[in-house]
Amino acid sequence: MMSRYPLELPFRGERSYLHGTDLYQSVVGAVGDDLPQGPFSMMFHSLLRQAPDLICSRESLRQWREDPAFRGELRFGSAENTLHAVLLESDRPVTERKLCNENEVAAAAEVDESAKTAKLLHPRIGVPIEQVVFLNKHLHLKLLPHLSPKWLFARLELESSLPPVCADSLEVVLKQVLGNRFTRSDILLDGKRYGTISFSTPQ
Repeated sequence: MMSRYPLELPFRGERSYLHGTDLYQSVVGAVGDDLPQGPFSMMFHSLLRQAPDLICSRESLRQWREDPAFRGELRFGSAENTLHAVLLESDRPVTERKLCNENEVAAAAEVDESAKTAKLLHPRIGVPIEQVVFLNKHLHLKLLPHLSPKWLFARLELESSLPPVCADSLEVVLKQVLGNRFTRSDILLDGKRYGTISFSTPQ
């Protein structure tokens, strides 16, 4: 059995595509109490410029990857209790816009370029997903300006969905750069590895 959730969310700042932080928040809010405990995986295949639909099922949704509207896929829970999901771009226009707090998160960050690490000094700025994504972007702009002035949030792999309250300590560590286009960073909450976040350069 499949469940379909129409998601309505705004553009962030001056962007003409929906931001991954808002998609994360919207997906977690839509699934709600049905979100299984355990690993959380989110992968974007292309940008969303129209309002998306979230389709969830206990069965594999692999067949949706061939759909022209397919934009991303998600997986929640353990192997024994997995919820699959895909993001499909609809024909509903995005009609609202919200301010972006990326600069505030970046201003509260401390970067150690030799250790390829960024720490958030004031953990009460923004919600956890904003902190992780914007902190990682700030690290990329400091360490990899020669590769690209723009980086996109492409993938998130977590032990579980992020806690609703900001951690006392957040750190991201750049671990891998592939083909000068893809990266992977570790996410540390209160000093413990919580998962990874991957970025890519625009095509």
